Amino acid sequence: MEWTTLVGTGLGAVLGVGATLLGEHVRWRRTVKDNRLQDRRNLYVDCLVSLRRAHEAMRLAADEDYDTPQARAVKVRQLFVESGCDEARERLILTATDGVMAAIDASYHSLREVREILAAGSTVASEDYQVARQAHGDATRAARVVLRRELSALEV
Repeated sequence: MEWTTLVGTGLGAVLGVGATLLGEHVRWRRTVKDNRLQDRRNLYVDCLVSLRRAHEAMRLAADEDYDTPQARAVKVRQLFVESGCDEARERLILTATDGVMAAIDASYHSLREVREILAAGSTVASEDYQVARQAHGDATRAARVVLRRELSALEV
């Protein structure tokens, strides 16, 4: 048997194994990227849904009758806490970019303003609530734009 046959066979084996390893590495990187994108998307959606859930619950509670103004304030604040928006925001703090956090914080803080207005006794028909609701809606829409842009950048 000639040594060129052995070298050719060995070289073919090395190239085959190398190509397989390279293919697996590329596939692994794509899987990691896809998982990161999906995780980020889930975090963003969870946060926005939590903010929405808090707003809707507080809005509904504001139209209920209460024995005292303190009971109303407690109920509104309790619903804010139970919505999970604080926890969702905290999960984002660890992984989100500064731009995403600024956008989410703007929406979150505007929702806290809505909370305080409703806890103070304003109804959903009041001018104070309407102004705060508009500000929260604007901040949330702006956050969605930032989140979409961030997700689009991760898809590339």
